[in-house]
Amino acid sequence: MTTPSPEEFIAAGLYDPDTDAATGRLELLGWLADQGFGIPEMQAGMAMDALLNLAGDRALVPEPRLTRAEALHRTGLDGETLDAYKTALGLEPIQGAPDGEVGYTEGIIELLGMMAELRAFFSDSEVIALSRVIASSVARIAEAAVSTFLTDVESGYVSEGRSELELGMTSFEAARLIDGMGHRLDPLLRRHVLQAVERTRVTTVSEVERFEYRYAVGFVDLVGFTSLSGNLSARELSEFIADFDARSHEIVAEAGARVVKLIGDEVMFVAADPSAVCQAGSALIDEFANDGDDVLPRGGMAVGNVVLRGGDYYGPVVNLASRLAGEALPGELLVTDELAHSALACEFEPAGCRVVKGFADPIEVHSLMPR
Repeated sequence: MTTPSPEEFIAAGLYDPDTDAATGRLELLGWLADQGFGIPEMQAGMAMDALLNLAGDRALVPEPRLTRAEALHRTGLDGETLDAYKTALGLEPIQGAPDGEVGYTEGIIELLGMMAELRAFFSDSEVIALSRVIASSVARIAEAAVSTFLTDVESGYVSEGRSELELGMTSFEAARLIDGMGHRLDPLLRRHVLQAVERTRVTTVSEVERFEYRYAVGFVDLVGFTSLSGNLSARELSEFIADFDARSHEIVAEAGARVVKLIGDEVMFVAADPSAVCQAGSALIDEFANDGDDVLPRGGMAVGNVVLRGGDYYGPVVNLASRLAGEALPGELLVTDELAHSALACEFEPAGCRVVKGFADPIEVHSLMPR
């Protein structure tokens, strides 16, 4: 393919020598042409403010976009089921998709076929529920990867005045890192599935039904975070959250518990061993209490039967632990009476009874003593 001349790029509205001569735009356009992009594709990319990312976007999903009718034919699914799967997987229209459609690809069609096979083991509603969990987890990975690239790489390139060619090539190379990632993640997925299986064996309550599991649940939040965040720049807030996330995961894992999720300035964690949850909570309090007086940690913990659903935990025990975190004073960890008697490796002192929203009777609580 012959690289278009500067005059052709000018005529196409892709290059203005008066404003773009020093930006590396002409070099970027030449490189894109070498990658097989024609002027119409470049114009479409420019219209979407995606010219710099054109090669990277194609590297992410290089397959042709197929129609819904083709997907129906290839999978053998009925229209209602296909649409339900599409929604569960979070499929949205992407560049190059047929008008008014999401644009199915060969890989997605193979995935839909696998989902159909799952119906031999699970009900349709369970297949869709599992698909939602998978999709939301993958979407979180994707959002994290993109935001990391934008904050750690692209923003630095822009502030340093790097050329458009450098930005375009870097975006392309970053996108190519995805190649083969699914295969490389396979051992980690298998490992986590096995770990989940082993956890359920330890925590299963009923020998017949598999709905309830016994866990200790903890919450630690940061008092003063809302006021502090209002005074932080976007960059500072991003760095604060990243730091809170990293330190929380490290501390909780070291104590033998597991982070379930972060909800703003609050971390939720669980363990089959009540002592592990208490030790994790105590370590979190110690860690974040040293950050200054503007933000101070507090927590609540409880133990009992929970419902495990979609990778999250539900039930009165979870609600109680969360409510107790809201009742605690800065620097304090409130636990239920049952947890205080179950966590044999920790020491507590009575903290009276609390009237907790959502619970009819006052809750007897104890305060976890510092290590």
